[in-house]
Amino acid sequence: MSYQTTITKKGQITIPKYFRGILKLKPYSRVILELDDKKVKISPAPDILALAGKFKPQKRQSALKLRKIFEKKYERI
Repeated sequence: MSYQTTITKKGQITIPKYFRGILKLKPYSRVILELDDKKVKISPAPDILALAGKFKPQKRQSALKLRKIFEKKYERI
């Protein structure tokens, strides 16, 4: 299936509602554009918030202790 869209003078295009529905794109969603043999592929960009809760720290440390460790390893310029 194909749809026609227009490029504005700012270089912007509108993704037709049919494609936004299939790709589950909402307002302000980010997309990845790939160019493959003069064809453009559009896919949803991964959302960093989708990673929330997937990784757990090995052990909790206080912010003051972490700051001291950080300052030992990295010197200010």
